[in-house]
Amino acid sequence: MPHKPTASALLKNLQPFDVDSHFALAVSGGGDSMGLLALAAQARSIKGAPNFTVLTVNHGLRKAAKAEAEQVAAQCEKLNLSHVTLTADAKLGKSDVQQQARNMRYRLMAAWCAEYGSQGLVVAHHRDDQAETVLMRMARGSRMSGLTGMAPRQLLYTETAPLLLLRPLLNYGGAEVKALAHEAGLPVIDDPSNDDLQFERVRWRRLLPLLQAEGLGAARLAEMAAEMRLLQSALDENLAAWLDDYASWHDYGVLSLPRADFDALPLAHKQRFIGRFVQYFGQHAHPVKQRKADRLLRQIEETPHGGASAGGLHLRWRKSQVFLGREAAACPEPLPISDMSSNLDSRFDSHFDRRFALSGTNRAKHLQLGALGPHGVAEMRSRGLSFDKAVPAAYYAALPGVFDGNKLLHCPLLSSSFESTADFKLHSIYYRGLYRDIIAGGQG
Repeated sequence: MPHKPTASALLKNLQPFDVDSHFALAVSGGGDSMGLLALAAQARSIKGAPNFTVLTVNHGLRKAAKAEAEQVAAQCEKLNLSHVTLTADAKLGKSDVQQQARNMRYRLMAAWCAEYGSQGLVVAHHRDDQAETVLMRMARGSRMSGLTGMAPRQLLYTETAPLLLLRPLLNYGGAEVKALAHEAGLPVIDDPSNDDLQFERVRWRRLLPLLQAEGLGAARLAEMAAEMRLLQSALDENLAAWLDDYASWHDYGVLSLPRADFDALPLAHKQRFIGRFVQYFGQHAHPVKQRKADRLLRQIEETPHGGASAGGLHLRWRKSQVFLGREAAACPEPLPISDMSSNLDSRFDSHFDRRFALSGTNRAKHLQLGALGPHGVAEMRSRGLSFDKAVPAAYYAALPGVFDGNKLLHCPLLSSSFESTADFKLHSIYYRGLYRDIIAGGQG
């Protein structure tokens, strides 16, 4: 394994890109992220390098947070790198603070990356972080997908937008990454939470030297994760090919497949299939716990027909078919369509609930886009409109509708119900599920 990260290696791990590409860097001011900052500054001098913007999140958890963000900004100015501070927009609860802070951090950075066209967010996770992650997942009883650790590239689903996470330093030890900041003369901020034993990751970090003495150090754990990732990739490729052959998407955003072919799948494929689609339809940042997928599989095996929901996925099955789709109760509240529109020409090219891609023009500030819900389904039927009975009725309530306040105007997917006006016109709407993105996406 390489010992010292270099600027050229950083760029190699970020490919593909061109001179006009743009990446965001997550920099808190700690030793790891300042090492990444030093590398990025060096990389900018290499011909053909992409552009970087440094993002620092002020969670508001400590009094020093604002000053620390300003310190990072000052160093970026010296290095001629753009810097933006993102400030917490909500208070964190008292339990599981680190996870809450992480979710907020990625949500804010995902929104920024989506707005400014960043190709991805580069983070400073290294080999020691990988080892800690694997140990934590082993202790929780994770199976293969969990033991792959953090992926070099991970499509992370957040509340605001999907975010491509890039981890170009996973092959390097934490000491080597931190040394980059020291060599560049960059000041490093010490976060006291990194030594707080109330946090699980910190406790595993303390145990790593003992494990290293017995031959189970960070390098070995990282190697195991890489080997597991190769096995998982092969499994994912087989499963994606199987879906290409047997599964089909309905315009309503519902996946259907023959029951007999699903029943014939090997157990490992079924577990992966259900787990990934719970993650996809539930829009979770990480794969769901395996026991949730196992519970759904047992229900399908034990009854010839039925339905169940888990984590935002609604599953229906009959003697001949299995259906997967979005749980209507998990859909978000209606959002103003004007928020999707360009200020220049009122055109919008956006998505609904990260499932349906939409484009059109809108000049009406009061219109909203949201899930039909049970009342919306009843309203459509009262107008004499029919839903496609090839799809179980349980999925109708999750379809997108155009609302004026509490009044449902249209359901765009029922073409006969949709009328354009001078203020609002929908050019297209389509479901955008891709098997390979769903099965392989979100790893880590």
